[in-house]
Amino acid sequence: MAKVLDESKLRSRHRNAYIALYIIGGLTVLLGLVAELGQVDVLLKLFGSGWIVAAVGLISIVLGYFTMRGSLIALGIAIALYGIDTILILVSGGLAGIWIRALVLYFLIQGFLALRELKRRQKHLASPGTPASSAAEPLTPPEERPIVS
Repeated sequence: MAKVLDESKLRSRHRNAYIALYIIGGLTVLLGLVAELGQVDVLLKLFGSGWIVAAVGLISIVLGYFTMRGSLIALGIAIALYGIDTILILVSGGLAGIWIRALVLYFLIQGFLALRELKRRQKHLASPGTPASSAAEPLTPPEERPIVS
């Protein structure tokens, strides 16, 4: 049996998803710029190029913005990119920080499911003939109703 969530819980999960993208993107941009502009050898050896890392962070921020605006496509792209990156790190033998990556992926997937449900509910309310949409129509005052005999 599916668990029905109220709208505030769904909106909270959607918000967590784009906030996660903003945080990851911002930190990635910051690390990339520090590596490149500060010529930090340890980071440059780790990243290869700080500019590429900063660009990836900027992409995450842009995807976070569109996710905030309600784009399922942007959130799907973010999940795919972050998931592929996580798999590549695992394949290369890097286990450092995998728990953080798993947590971010969890937030992104939960946000995707919540946003999809919010859009489904919004579409259902907007479609004509549904009880919810007819209940939202203004009622006619009794004096303006036609008298049926």
